[in-house]
Amino acid sequence: MKMFTRHDTRRGDLGYGDQPTRVVSDAEYDARERDRSMTIERRPWSPAQLVAIIGGVIFLVLGGIALARTGVGGSSITSTHVHVAGSVQTQLMAYLELVFGALLLAAGSIPGAGRGGMTFLGLVSLVFGIIVVAQPSSFEPRLGIGSGYGVFLIVVGVVLVVAAIVSPVYWGMDRRYGSRRRSMIR
Repeated sequence: MKMFTRHDTRRGDLGYGDQPTRVVSDAEYDARERDRSMTIERRPWSPAQLVAIIGGVIFLVLGGIALARTGVGGSSITSTHVHVAGSVQTQLMAYLELVFGALLLAAGSIPGAGRGGMTFLGLVSLVFGIIVVAQPSSFEPRLGIGSGYGVFLIVVGVVLVVAAIVSPVYWGMDRRYGSRRRSMIR
């Protein structure tokens, strides 16, 4: 019959050499190890989340600048046109950019679940950009945007969709930390 000796490291004795600190039963040893070990759970993440967060920040900044220049008032929501980053915009377009940026930030901040939302928002951007490029005169009076902004939306949509589809998801792994040292006495 083999008997295992476990070194008790809780009292500061490292248990080096042939002298065990004390002999404990398997049940007592397992109970101590459960108390001493911990599990770390990691959430799934994807590099596409960074793309969504960066895109969200860009749209929040563009919308914030446009809103700061047009002012916050209900009377001139479509009448005041301002230049922001090479594009003409209205207060209504600033609100739309703020909502789109906030949704992108939300999609990027949800671990593992943001790819679906990111794909949807990318498709919305892509389709809206194609419509703006095809018919810019319909959007100029109300939103203040032209075909150049439509091309920007197409590029953003393609980047979001491709990043959501191609980027892998790294699933978190549980790790148990703890020590199990056994010495065998013959």
